[in-house]
Amino acid sequence: MAAAAASPQAQPGPAGEGAEEAGPEGGGPGAEGAGGGGEAEAEEFACPAHCGELAWRQNEQRRLDLFCDITLAFGGGAGPLREFRAHRSVLAAATDYFTPLLSGGFAESRSGRVELRKWSSEGGPEPDTVEAVVGFMYTGSIRVSPGNVHEVLEMADRFLLMRLKEFCGEFLKKKLNLSNCVAIHSLAHMYSLNQLALKAADMIRRNFCKVIQDEEFYTLPFHLIRDWLSDLEITVDSEEVLFETVLKWVQRNADERERYFEELFKLLRLSQMKPTYLTRHVKSERLVSSNEACLKLVSEAVESHALRAENLQSGNLKHSAYPVALLPRYGQNMDVIMVIGGVSEGGDYLSECVGYFIDEDRWVNLPHIHNHLDGHAVAVTESYVYVAGSMEPGFAKTVEKYNPNRNVWEQVSHLITRKHSFGLTEVKGNLYSIGGHGNFSPGFKDVTIYNPEQDKWHNLESAPKILRDVKAVTVEDRFVYIAARTPVDDSEDGLRAVITRYDTETRHWQDIESLPLIDNYCSFQMSVANTNFYQTASCCPKSYPIDNEEAKRKISGRIPEEILESLPPEVLSIEGAAICYFKDDVFIIGGWKNSDDIDKQYRKEAYRYCAERKRWMLLPPMPQPRCRATACHVRIPFRCLHGTQRYPMPQNLMWQKDRIRQMQEIHRHSLSLRRMPRSQIEC
Repeated sequence: MAAAAASPQAQPGPAGEGAEEAGPEGGGPGAEGAGGGGEAEAEEFACPAHCGELAWRQNEQRRLDLFCDITLAFGGGAGPLREFRAHRSVLAAATDYFTPLLSGGFAESRSGRVELRKWSSEGGPEPDTVEAVVGFMYTGSIRVSPGNVHEVLEMADRFLLMRLKEFCGEFLKKKLNLSNCVAIHSLAHMYSLNQLALKAADMIRRNFCKVIQDEEFYTLPFHLIRDWLSDLEITVDSEEVLFETVLKWVQRNADERERYFEELFKLLRLSQMKPTYLTRHVKSERLVSSNEACLKLVSEAVESHALRAENLQSGNLKHSAYPVALLPRYGQNMDVIMVIGGVSEGGDYLSECVGYFIDEDRWVNLPHIHNHLDGHAVAVTESYVYVAGSMEPGFAKTVEKYNPNRNVWEQVSHLITRKHSFGLTEVKGNLYSIGGHGNFSPGFKDVTIYNPEQDKWHNLESAPKILRDVKAVTVEDRFVYIAARTPVDDSEDGLRAVITRYDTETRHWQDIESLPLIDNYCSFQMSVANTNFYQTASCCPKSYPIDNEEAKRKISGRIPEEILESLPPEVLSIEGAAICYFKDDVFIIGGWKNSDDIDKQYRKEAYRYCAERKRWMLLPPMPQPRCRATACHVRIPFRCLHGTQRYPMPQNLMWQKDRIRQMQEIHRHSLSLRRMPRSQIEC
């Protein structure tokens, strides 16, 4: 259709007058021939491209300074101004900022010049950014990038371009990461982008311990630092770290910021700092020692520690009775020994997870894993706990990861092979699965690698021999030391213990004499390496940052047995226990007492070797007996542990602890007699 007639309402005045002269019948000379059906045959024409073309042509006229009647002058301070020509009618139609400015009695309306100063940057926005935003007022189109989004957002906020401002907020949401979340959070507050501020704040809150390592954090103004320290949900490793953060922030501009120190210091939870740290570091700090109010807070914190120790010794410690101010922040990472899966006393494969809360000496419930696990492997990375495999065929290929920050389990890509009793360890951010055992196989030689970013497993060159019941430690983020068993002549008739080293870069294998005796954890493993206790246990892998040459020097055939001196002998008769570490302490959890399938005595006892005291201690028992579980140390925010189910302390626990101490004394006495010369014994 070439053209369409205009509707009657759109006709000019004279045509309307002619209609009135037609008389009451609405007819007139030639009425039928001219109109026929009148409005019924009228058609409306709209050209979708017209508005866009009009806007483009007007913008081109602006660029060529055609018909322009207003000058926009941008600059900062007393420097020269950069001028941009425009049409006042377009600017006034584009935004409510220019409508009153250019149509009222303002000087800008009369002079035809608008000077725009006072921008966040000293020289004002970049010319390219100004050109882009002014062009947006004409065409409704603009290209935003990480390099110009701040200036675009500032101009959109100033000129009341609300849709452009909202777009900048959504753009920044997509670009939000740990390296820019502090800056984006400040921008969001500055320009009232509430949704962006909430998202940035959540990222900062959940990663606060990493955010404070960024120098940009120490450029924040006092009110934001105060707000973050007031936040109970910030994720921190300790209050000691926050104290050092406050000092660092103050020292960045001591002349200006020292006056804020007392107010920030009062926001710290001093009762959560170690007494030795309070007396040696906090109290001696100049800003503290010179402030009477701060010194009083330190004294009160030391006193609360003494009271807590007294209550703990008398057995009257009740955490629920403590005021919130004396508890950790909800976001503080707490040390927990996590116990995953296993087999229950009734022979069921378990998906339940529990944790031993070290600071409060109690067990807590943790989220259940999605699978039922037995004979599975565990590995701990910087951000996650990975669990893979199972003796239960339906779950033998499954892999899940636990996110401590969110307290949830997430499923990831499955193993290539169904297996259990294999080694799982991290090297340079990747997971290595080594060896293992299948329900219908004597064992596996396979080595596979998992890339978390790609969420894929890949096969590598196999090991030279079958490796079962694998325990691993990693050195230099490259070498994996493995203690395992391998079938004699690749058959099920017999198994022999092997210790080998795998170079993840050269794929080279080499048999060695022992694991490197780096710490208590390695020494304990080697001291029990030839026992059924060790061969049937699961051991959490551990990574050591030491140089491999130093590790080689610690390989020895002479295994120290001092760590076993205070361990009750009955513990080494347990099978299927879970072994893990925390710092230089060693934990033994669960298992069964007899290998007879009919009369297995499932255990819920847990033992801890305290490196500081150099002796083993009996811990509160697990909520339920289990064997063939895995255990590992993980740091979980206090919000996930506070208020969770507390298992009652058994009434006979103190009696059991006394019995353990008596057995330890008897064992030590027998060892000392064994070491004495025979003549001394006879005397």
